[in-house]
Amino acid sequence: MKQHNSNRKNEIITGVFFIAATVAAIIGLKLYDPVLKNTEFLLIAGNSSTQIALGAFFEAVLACSAVGTGIMLYPFLKRYSESWALGYALFRLLEVVFILIGLLSMLSIAKISQDYINIPRQDINSIQASGNTLKTIYSWAFVLGPHFMLGINTFIYSSIFYKSKLVPGKLAVLGIAGALLIFIAALLELFGILPHFSSEIVMMALPIAVYEMILAVWLIMKGFNKEAYESLQN
Repeated sequence: MKQHNSNRKNEIITGVFFIAATVAAIIGLKLYDPVLKNTEFLLIAGNSSTQIALGAFFEAVLACSAVGTGIMLYPFLKRYSESWALGYALFRLLEVVFILIGLLSMLSIAKISQDYINIPRQDINSIQASGNTLKTIYSWAFVLGPHFMLGINTFIYSSIFYKSKLVPGKLAVLGIAGALLIFIAALLELFGILPHFSSEIVMMALPIAVYEMILAVWLIMKGFNKEAYESLQN
């Protein structure tokens, strides 16, 4: 009974982390609009530094929540396969690393944009080049973290869910499909077939966001299949 209560608590915490990660990712990205949706982003970002800082805060929440899901899911996944559980944890960690790289890039843009108006004319080109580089770093970090690495780690744990029957099969299949879609989206971005943050990329990312929210609610309300979990211990 004690073990069951402990598992139930962990399942609820995991669900909360998934919700926090999904919500924080959406809000953080939206708050970065002054940089991502404007060519003269240094000029505009200077007047939106508070908004960008708030976006960075939500990305920090995203990073912490991603670490949280990695820590909380690992013991359950380990019951099925320790090596696959470690693989999931590794790719989750790499996702967080890229999120933090993007966060630092945005904060750096906010910092240099505050001085952009007052810098000498001869230094403008240099500052613009630095701003463009930081924006590019953010874009690629977003592709490699919340797209590429997310696709891999979601595919791993969703496949374990499907094989172990820890969650309903249809839910696990949605996770696998969402993981494949976001992974393909990352490849299309890497090879320049689709631009970063395009509407097509957003549509390809939607299924994995829906999956994480449904999974979160399922874990909070019902948790993992108890019989399936106990069979993994044998």
